[in-house]
Amino acid sequence: MPYYQYTKTVQDNSTVTWTKGAKEFPSFEFLEQLVELPLEDAKQLNTEDKQLWLWIKIDRDKKAAGRGNSICSAEPIPLLIDRKHFLRDSFEQFRTTVDLDLRKDIRICFLNEVSQDAGGLIREWISILMEKLFNPKLGLFVKADTEEIAYLINERCNKLEYYYFCGKIIAKAFYERIPIKAYFSKIIWKQILGLKLELDDLKYCDKELYSSMKFIVDNPIPEGVDLGSFVTSKKDTIKKTSYVIELKEDGANIPITEDNKDEFASLLFEKSFIEPTSQQTEKLVLGFTSLISRPFITVLDPDELEYFLCGETTIDIKDWKTNTCYSSPYDSNHPLIQNFWLMVSKMSQRELENFLQFCTGCRRVPAGGFKGLNEGANKITPFKITPGSSNVGYILAHTCFNTIELPMYKDIDTMKKYVYEIINSPKSFQFTSE
Repeated sequence: MPYYQYTKTVQDNSTVTWTKGAKEFPSFEFLEQLVELPLEDAKQLNTEDKQLWLWIKIDRDKKAAGRGNSICSAEPIPLLIDRKHFLRDSFEQFRTTVDLDLRKDIRICFLNEVSQDAGGLIREWISILMEKLFNPKLGLFVKADTEEIAYLINERCNKLEYYYFCGKIIAKAFYERIPIKAYFSKIIWKQILGLKLELDDLKYCDKELYSSMKFIVDNPIPEGVDLGSFVTSKKDTIKKTSYVIELKEDGANIPITEDNKDEFASLLFEKSFIEPTSQQTEKLVLGFTSLISRPFITVLDPDELEYFLCGETTIDIKDWKTNTCYSSPYDSNHPLIQNFWLMVSKMSQRELENFLQFCTGCRRVPAGGFKGLNEGANKITPFKITPGSSNVGYILAHTCFNTIELPMYKDIDTMKKYVYEIINSPKSFQFTSE
């Protein structure tokens, strides 16, 4: 691992240099110097060290919340969730819990399930909760008209408290370093960061409309061509009709010209995508920033914020295998372990996500890959495979410690039978959380 150096010239023209050692982990001295970097200097760090800077700031924020002192009890906040009413129970408990301080730990207990949450159940809870919040039936978000999968806020959804709740959940995931699936359009990440939206951001909402506006802005209007006036049509998806809105006062009587075409394009973006969702966006951002101080995250650009929140986009089997440890008699050369990884290598990404959730409580890999797996925000805990208690039976998952108990199956077909039961039938999961 190479050395990293950060140089800052101070007023007397002297130079201050911070150096990260070439070991696997940065030195304590480096971390202490890194965290003292001012905000503007921290913005110049590479992505890896921005992450370090940010996590240290958040860890200090946790301590400032008074964990373990008389001002703010260190006792975790218990949440009892009925899986049959997953979203309802989660939302209602967040809404009604007095003095809910999300800087504290949360302990999840699923109704009629014997388990103790030491970190794994909250990962599972947040992962499932994000799927519920993005479910089209709830209606909070709609797909953007873009090539990649991305979601915009649904302007017709008035469940404002759910947007606030969603912002809190996303922030809690960020706070606890739990990677989530949140395929937001980049304009939402920019709004969370408090960045100004520009016409180029239209491409993250509607690719065809963006192409049209870009062409109009970048090219002179041919003589004799009428581009219309400062109005646009909108679809009423409920009544299945269209209606016209003016982009500015008396817009129907203002023709688009060479002099005002930039204003037209900007207003079209604002009136079509920004203004109609302003209340929902405000609630989402308020929920997020109620836990994560905005100055902390302004060191990030939108891509980095998404990366730190959502982790790796795919599950890299080589990375998973490299960052796995074993308990005797298992090791990387054990025949059963080799068959295990052979089986895993043939899984689809969807199957890998299901299996990873069974093993760790989370469907995503954190930013930086499997080396960043943790059992809590402050403790890195590699994936581990230990021997099971019998030669026949289900794999047991200790999700809080990223550990599975793998029975010594007699052959790969028997192992595949049990593993694919897990993958295809989540209700058959057997967790132990200690």
